[in-house]
Amino acid sequence: MSTISEVILLLNQSRYDDAARLAIEGLRRAAAESPERLTEVARSIVAWKGFFDNSSEEAASVPYFRAVFDALQELAGPDSPAAMAAADNLAGILGALDQLDEAIALRERVFAHVLKRFPADDARYLTQREALVFLYRLAGDEDSAAALYAETGLCEHLQPVECYLRDRGTRLFSVGRPWSDNCHIWAFFDAVLDCERLIAALGLDPCVVIHDHRGTHDGSERGLVCSIHNDGVMGRHPLDAAP
Repeated sequence: MSTISEVILLLNQSRYDDAARLAIEGLRRAAAESPERLTEVARSIVAWKGFFDNSSEEAASVPYFRAVFDALQELAGPDSPAAMAAADNLAGILGALDQLDEAIALRERVFAHVLKRFPADDARYLTQREALVFLYRLAGDEDSAAALYAETGLCEHLQPVECYLRDRGTRLFSVGRPWSDNCHIWAFFDAVLDCERLIAALGLDPCVVIHDHRGTHDGSERGLVCSIHNDGVMGRHPLDAAP
């Protein structure tokens, strides 16, 4: 059995101390072999993000995730992709346990790392921004959350809609890529949008069309989509908002 397989087996058995020891031994051997080998082993180790039945088990895993993070900072460098992947894992666990100060500090490091390396419409940027916004809001820091949404990156065809809603104080609660197909950047506002009225009142281009999705497990929304850039401004679905 390979070292990685042994580590995963120990993790799945909740033997976190043994898993940490074996994982760090494997990382050190890989680092002694080559940077490429370290990257390969680190990628396999950080792929395990945790599957827990309860918060007690989740809390018990923290030393493991912290040990992997510390080891990768030392071996790969504090700003390496491997260390940042480990930081992402640790931040997720700490956030779930309401250890928000440290979770936010880690998420801010990861987001700064992503910000320097990827454009604002890259899925990795969008995902990390949402993760940081989530923690800011858990901590009651709406100003910091709003600051991350100062620039959504929406195309020029939908910017009038965004400005109109922002000017009226409509809360923007998410910006990301909810669908993998035909979806670039979608901004979700906490309101039911009168799409027909918005198109007429703002004189929107013909490329802006109404999107109406009444989902089940995958959620619901109604809003406007640019058929050129695949950007969207979404609101709550009227049927969900009905009393």
